[in-house]
Amino acid sequence: MKSIIAVCSLLVASVAAVPLEARTAQSVTFALSNDKSGAYAGAAFSADGTDKTITSLFGTSSVASGGHVWATSSQLTAFPQTINCVLKNNGAVLTTLTAQHTYFDLDGNPSAAIPVDLTGAVINCSA
Repeated sequence: MKSIIAVCSLLVASVAAVPLEARTAQSVTFALSNDKSGAYAGAAFSADGTDKTITSLFGTSSVASGGHVWATSSQLTAFPQTINCVLKNNGAVLTTLTAQHTYFDLDGNPSAAIPVDLTGAVINCSA
């Protein structure tokens, strides 16, 4: 009987030591639009703090053409409230997207739809 109590005590101690909230990376959905062509595509991926190339996420989507990824805007469409995503193109930071700032006009001109080549871009998200 004492051995059963000891085993049960050990199991209770083990379960109590496991955090209530496991630290797994949360998912985020990031979308690109090309208002010139009408193309739109979204990609879901883990917000694990690693660079994801735009080509790997969108290279076979409707915003891809001729081996390039073209978009006029970017947007977070599904995300945790603590999200922080940095979008870089050829090493230059284009924008940081958060739960409060979910949209970015890539060409910088809200009056025009000028597609930007994002073939050399990466996005890095963490929550």
